[in-house]
Amino acid sequence: MAERRLETDVLVVGGGGAGFRAAIGAREKGARATLLSKGPLARCGASPMAGADYTLDGKSLSGLGQTGAPEDSKEKVFNDIVTQGFFLNNQSLVDQYIRRAPARLKEMLDWGLTIMLSDERAIFTSGLGLMDVLLKRAREVGVDLLEDVMLVDLVVQEGMVTGALVLDIRTGEFIHIAAKAVVMATGGWHKAFWPNTGMRDLSGEGMVIAHRAGADLGNMEFITYCCNVLLEPPMWQGSLATYIIGMLAGHMLTNGLGETFLDTYDPYTVSKGTSTEWNKSFVSYATSKEVREARGLPHGGVHFSRGDIPWENYELYCSVVFPNWKYKALDLTELGMKFKENEPIEVGPAVEYFDGGIVVDETFSSGVPGLFAAGECTLGLFGANRVFSAITEMLVHGADAGWNAAEYAHEAMVPAPDEKQLADKQHRAEQPLTRKGGLRPAPVRRRVQELAHKHLGPIRNGNELAAFLREIRRVKQEEVHLLETTTAGKAYNKEWIDALELENILELLEFAAESALLRTESRGVHFREDHPHTDNDNWLKESVVKRTDTGFEVSTRPVTTTSLTPPGGVTPYLDMIKRMMESHSEIGGHH
Repeated sequence: MAERRLETDVLVVGGGGAGFRAAIGAREKGARATLLSKGPLARCGASPMAGADYTLDGKSLSGLGQTGAPEDSKEKVFNDIVTQGFFLNNQSLVDQYIRRAPARLKEMLDWGLTIMLSDERAIFTSGLGLMDVLLKRAREVGVDLLEDVMLVDLVVQEGMVTGALVLDIRTGEFIHIAAKAVVMATGGWHKAFWPNTGMRDLSGEGMVIAHRAGADLGNMEFITYCCNVLLEPPMWQGSLATYIIGMLAGHMLTNGLGETFLDTYDPYTVSKGTSTEWNKSFVSYATSKEVREARGLPHGGVHFSRGDIPWENYELYCSVVFPNWKYKALDLTELGMKFKENEPIEVGPAVEYFDGGIVVDETFSSGVPGLFAAGECTLGLFGANRVFSAITEMLVHGADAGWNAAEYAHEAMVPAPDEKQLADKQHRAEQPLTRKGGLRPAPVRRRVQELAHKHLGPIRNGNELAAFLREIRRVKQEEVHLLETTTAGKAYNKEWIDALELENILELLEFAAESALLRTESRGVHFREDHPHTDNDNWLKESVVKRTDTGFEVSTRPVTTTSLTPPGGVTPYLDMIKRMMESHSEIGGHH
């Protein structure tokens, strides 16, 4: 089959908000832009599923004619992002996020974004509505859009990116793309875990391919779990319905012994840690502790119920958020019945967001000439714990990455991609199609996903991490080269995609486990049972995964600070959480 050939100035990889905004940004600077979407246009990645809140300082929000807090400021937001990130944020990127946020929101409103409601520091819209606005804008400015295509690898010559090998999932044919610059906007890697809250296309290949091209990855140990995610029945597993209703209407959590286990924690920490975005780290930690100490339930969770909250409250909120008990293609009628009867249902933490990723500078360059990155697949903005919006992140990052990639493409002398490299990469990618008597990818992946959920969860320890690493490396050495597809042909061959994704997933899990093992402290969403203190004397630094001739090595580098100097000292983890909660700025007369 003859390969298709395409040429562009800026190739954007990722069909979510960061990718669309980067492609629009490249066109705004006069560059040709081509966007690759792994699924249907504007309907893949995390963005369509998002809540979706866009956060910025209340004064700027108020200035845009919305219900913002006029007494809020960019300085207060900066303080809150950095303290709640446990001081591990790149403060230059935090500053950029805050300064650019108002303009990015204004243009989205100009392009037709509908606001459902706004509060002191945020507007709320729908993920689908947001993506529809970006899709319409991308078409208006002339972005070339390719859907149902998957990046297989980048071509790198003399240290610079020159193109890409891409697979058309629908036909099974390869596309050879010549590009002067590439923007990675591939989001998280939820598919490495089971259960998870993400879309099935989020398998993290952008990070691995960038690393293979020479980019560093950072802080891969910081993985945010969302608490109170549905764990039963199997068809609901990973749904955020209980998390959302718990935030809106309240809830009660009990362990396998029927105890309200949060009563054993500091009341202030529980109050903030159940009513704000802090719940993702705090409640996930507390739930995991119950499960690890044999007070959990069969699926590895705890019980969620409405307790003494009136059914009318639940009915009211649910009718707004889940009309007719439908939520994101799920029929939750049975869940409504359980709430009404006040029957408990099993919930627990599931992976939701990745705080680490491709190391970028303030121009969103990865340091590899021609390779830029934006959104959740990058490192630096949120440090060790995210409590502000990833929607703002993707639009702010995306625009800047697209502009800077276009500037680079206008000026750089980039040779055509090397045909031999493309042919070699293509041959390697086809290997699972020709094997016989090997292993099916899906069962291998499920085993790995469940191990990742267990050992890279909110609570870790050195022995478990080391055992997990040994198993990941065994799978890489003994099983990956045996992966085969039983499906004939290349078109719509899901097993083939699974096999290609699994290799990348194993790489990411190895990077994350090695980084978690190196970080001998507890910070943000990374808690080590064997090192239960936040150590600001020794660990105010980022972990960095560097490519070497033999594989990779994990080292550290100092965190980037500008205006907020982190305190020293070694503090028990829960005390540090409380201290960070207390440091939240006062707006509207309250913290």
